Amino acid sequence: MEKMAVKKAVAAVIEDDTHQAVLGHPHVRKFEALLSARLHGASVLAMNSGTDALIGALKVLGIGAGDEVIVPAFSFISTASCVGWVGATPSFVDIRLDDYAMDMAKIEERITPKTKAIIVAHLYGQPTRGIVDILGIAQKHNLFVIEDAAQSFGAEIKINGEWRSVGTLGDVGCMSFSSTKMFAAPGNAGAFVIKDRALLEEVGRMRFYGAKVHYYDYPTIGINSKIHDIQAAALIAKLGFLDYWEKHHRKVADYYSKELAGVGDLILPRELPETKGTWCRYVVRTKRRDPLFGSLLKVVKERGPLWWPMKNYPVPLPYFSAFKGLGHKLGDFPIADLVSQEVISLPMTNYVTTDDAKMVAAAVKEFYGQGK
Repeated sequence: MEKMAVKKAVAAVIEDDTHQAVLGHPHVRKFEALLSARLHGASVLAMNSGTDALIGALKVLGIGAGDEVIVPAFSFISTASCVGWVGATPSFVDIRLDDYAMDMAKIEERITPKTKAIIVAHLYGQPTRGIVDILGIAQKHNLFVIEDAAQSFGAEIKINGEWRSVGTLGDVGCMSFSSTKMFAAPGNAGAFVIKDRALLEEVGRMRFYGAKVHYYDYPTIGINSKIHDIQAAALIAKLGFLDYWEKHHRKVADYYSKELAGVGDLILPRELPETKGTWCRYVVRTKRRDPLFGSLLKVVKERGPLWWPMKNYPVPLPYFSAFKGLGHKLGDFPIADLVSQEVISLPMTNYVTTDDAKMVAAAVKEFYGQGK
């Protein structure tokens, strides 16, 4: 049903030729309004990607050369590469074992006079449990908080008795709707969420070449980070199915949790108190990660990449060559080091059915010699 709705929406855009317009983009504006409503009225701009949203966040907050930004040692590369892209320096902090998010108890020791912001990554569809503490630390030290919610659009956390959407808690929220996400655009897309309306307008100019008046006035150096009306129309159609997919992911996650409890040395994910995750990923830990990965891949390989297990992420961010100038070495981030060698994401996409989950769970049990 979703596929038919998307085809119909895209065909309608092509038919009325609005996708040819240089200005206007009515479907993009409508998508932004619907996304804002979904996020309880937050100000939203559609972007070409979650990575562009992160770069835009740093740029409009005035962060650049000579500045430092605190980031988790364990996340997708964009969480840290965006900092280097604007000329600033990432300052890495180790993570916790319960939600693989930044350890808030280790943040203040990394703050220097050069620190300007903290990037919080909500991984695997789960909210960062320590976000309230991190917001408090940021307020104490007059720092910006940027939420990397690329993997967790739709996730919520209860704060002072009220359910709040991730991406709307800090100064800026950045989201991704790439092909690996539960809510995915054709091609690529993302969103920028911000409280300050003036900064929202600045990001709007930045994503459109820096234009105040196109062809006549470019007060800032910008990029081309718009999304297309065709992408927006597809996302509008998909919004109507988002609740269904969230329930589907939860159903698959619940099945994995039930069937794999007590199997081998597996450490299963869990939803922390007063949080609502979206289960974008179902990530387990095991000291036998690599052989389990190989065993599972043999079982599901013919199903295609959308059914394959994944290693998210096998190398902590500080050890990438891009950051070698910072001088980090193995052992500097012991929890990130441990997790990176043990995590494996079991198949979890919109295309993974409960029958697929049964096949995966059976294969995991067989690997551990606990199959029927």
